[in-house]
Amino acid sequence: MTTHRFSDREKIRLSIKLNPLWWLGNDTEQTVDQAEWYHQDWPEWRRSLGWALRNPLQNFRAFVIGVQDRNYEVEVVYGNPDPQVVQRNDVGEYGYQVIKLKFKCGVQLPFVSYSGKRVVWYAGWQPSGFFGLKFNLHSERESTFSANMEAPGSSYPSVPGGR
Repeated sequence: MTTHRFSDREKIRLSIKLNPLWWLGNDTEQTVDQAEWYHQDWPEWRRSLGWALRNPLQNFRAFVIGVQDRNYEVEVVYGNPDPQVVQRNDVGEYGYQVIKLKFKCGVQLPFVSYSGKRVVWYAGWQPSGFFGLKFNLHSERESTFSANMEAPGSSYPSVPGGR
């Protein structure tokens, strides 16, 4: 089995995690000022508002129900041997990807995804620790195109809010 260890992560204080306003934020990704690609034709006020609404509850999904501030080991149970792969279509493959996040205390968190020609879905804690649910249907033309566009050997980014 292939594994990857996440260590030396900085824990978020419980008092911060209990603040519902903080849940709406997105502390670990770039800001709108750093995202030059994001709607360059919009006025600055609209870009800022759109960016704020773009990925609501990112802190909640990453740190409250997610475990991005914890240390653990990712183990591949089934699928591509790279423990960072979330969706196999990201590496030019189809099929299931099953992993588990293993903590020293014995707790294990599951993640399963499926990438097919017409459907992509996942549920659980991604290798990054981000909790997510996804269900996308594609036409055959779209899925063939996206599978052909993926670079072999590419992997899912280890940042919250990825695809």
